Amino acid sequence: MDESGFSIGKINATCIIINKRLRMKYQAQPSRPEWVTVVECICADGTAISPLVIFKGENLSSSWIPAEVSESWRFSCNSQGWSSNIHGLEWLRRCFESMTRDKANGQSRVLICDGHGSHVTAEFLAHCRDHNIILLILPPHSSHLTQPLDIAVFGPLKKYMAAELQGVIQTEVHRIQKTEWLSAYVHAHAKAFSSSNILSAFSGAGINPFAPQKVLRRVREIEVLIDSQPSSPSIREPDNPLPLDPSLIPSSPIDIKTYQTARTTLNEYMNENSAFSTPVKTFVDRYTKSLDRVWTCNSIVEARYNTLKGVATDRKRRESGVRAVLKGHHVVTRDEVFEKVVEAQSLAHKRKVRKGCRGKARSSSPLNEKDIVPVDDLQLSGRSMEDCIVVKF
Repeated sequence: MDESGFSIGKINATCIIINKRLRMKYQAQPSRPEWVTVVECICADGTAISPLVIFKGENLSSSWIPAEVSESWRFSCNSQGWSSNIHGLEWLRRCFESMTRDKANGQSRVLICDGHGSHVTAEFLAHCRDHNIILLILPPHSSHLTQPLDIAVFGPLKKYMAAELQGVIQTEVHRIQKTEWLSAYVHAHAKAFSSSNILSAFSGAGINPFAPQKVLRRVREIEVLIDSQPSSPSIREPDNPLPLDPSLIPSSPIDIKTYQTARTTLNEYMNENSAFSTPVKTFVDRYTKSLDRVWTCNSIVEARYNTLKGVATDRKRRESGVRAVLKGHHVVTRDEVFEKVVEAQSLAHKRKVRKGCRGKARSSSPLNEKDIVPVDDLQLSGRSMEDCIVVKF
């Protein structure tokens, strides 16, 4: 499983042919895009479960849902259109667990996802353990090689979305409605989540059939490509070398000793060369002394910055207890890992409570039963301006 974010009205780059003789201003795509998050999940047998679509909005409206949407799709909303810990848990309960229960037929299910915070909460892990779900998290910064959805599904999905929305955008409408975006997503989803794409995704990630050498080979190819990059061309020595060696001042940042050596060489060269007048020598001397002062001040500021950065990094490391516990682990539903996650999350909660006592506490209420709903449970309501986004030309 993985989340993918979309900006309503924003599409991939495309080529547009216009008449240059017409003195008109064209806009490639609507402005002020609105964020939507979709949680998708595919299976190694070539199938996919219905997605969870998270809109930006205070309340979910049936006017956002077109008629062609399947009844098995789930919808939710929040103030940002982003996923959260609560949405992750509710997706696990109402989408993954319920939609894969019959297929599992009492056997274990393996769920693969990245290490996003919403996937490794104590509640998320507890639900997996209670329902015989083995949770595997991918190595950090490896989704482009190990996440099937990123390898062969999300890419075609974004292209199909661009093609579906192109017609609406070319009409130069001032508002793209949520229902128009969702209708385009339904058609793009049917094309991108084909059995062939899903099977290709798992094969490309080396998961099914199991072939870890595919990933390792691509890693080695990247390393070879980096090593084979041409180095910066060497400086060609002139036929009559200058008294001042350019290598004393390289293009890369130099240390204080290299700078002092270059400064001494310059002063000696000027003193030995009668071509330089006294005003020039005085100017260069004052200039180099000014550089000395700037260098000293910069060194002090840099030292203070490194000290502050070290303190902030240590605090962040101590506060991010769950990530510290999960470091080096990939099967995170095991007893020893789960117990450490629960303990780390409990400590983090206590710290937040103490901070809330000192300042203005923020209220965060969990999702109600109606907050993530199937299509057939939506109540009819009228369309308002909140159903659209404004486009400025």
